[in-house]
Amino acid sequence: MDSETPELGPITYRLGLGEDWYRIRLDEHAEADVKTFLDVMFDGLPADAVEQVRTLFSVQFATQIAAARARRGIEMLVPAPKPGGAALPGAAVLIAEVVIPTSVVPDPVEVAARVARGSAGARTGVIAGSVAVRIDHTAADTEADEDDGKPESSTRKRIEYVLAVPDDHRWLSIDLSVQAVAGFDVERTITEFDEAVAGLDWSEAE
Repeated sequence: MDSETPELGPITYRLGLGEDWYRIRLDEHAEADVKTFLDVMFDGLPADAVEQVRTLFSVQFATQIAAARARRGIEMLVPAPKPGGAALPGAAVLIAEVVIPTSVVPDPVEVAARVARGSAGARTGVIAGSVAVRIDHTAADTEADEDDGKPESSTRKRIEYVLAVPDDHRWLSIDLSVQAVAGFDVERTITEFDEAVAGLDWSEAE
């Protein structure tokens, strides 16, 4: 799918996660995208019977969208809705713009190295001709849960790629959060995510 952000000119890219994922744009179309998602999920069910659950899901989406916009999010991808779904999917991919606050455009290789040094679960490489860092936030997120007194979730994973945008001072963050729920394979999802990001290319928006 092709996406862009209007700020500072568009960042165009193609990320082939496939038809099993549903796109929620984080601009003025977000609410319409969520409505369509929920329409599919509750298709064929009596409106009065699902009103409370649908409202709850709408609030959860609104909270996620607000947080994503605060991170300069471009779009959020979630597993495609299935009619009669009883719960929201246990995964989401946030694609966001990253601006490094500096008056001098830094060397992408130096930035990647600095990010990798600051994250135990990071490794650097090249994707679509651009310097990239893959960060496994899982351990850090688990430690944060323990510090907050929240129960540790051994099934929750978070993998983030940060890629230098060609001929630009910005970076693109592609961040997967996934947690095991009934019928959802965490490791398979991560593998498919890694494959999709590895196949990313920079392209003009259609």
